[in-house]
Amino acid sequence: MSRVKEGNRRLTCDIPEELHKELRYLAVENDTSITKYVKAILEEHVKAIKEEKK
Repeated sequence: MSRVKEGNRRLTCDIPEELHKELRYLAVENDTSITKYVKAILEEHVKAIKEEKK
């Protein structure tokens, strides 16, 4: 049984320890989880790239 909700895909990547630490602090400052914070950053970035290509 998969832990990933239907319609989603899991993304796993190794990042430097210092970057993880900074993400953790930013997530706390924004009262959210690292997962939600990173997802929001990725969504903003993808949207900006799509708009640039228009």
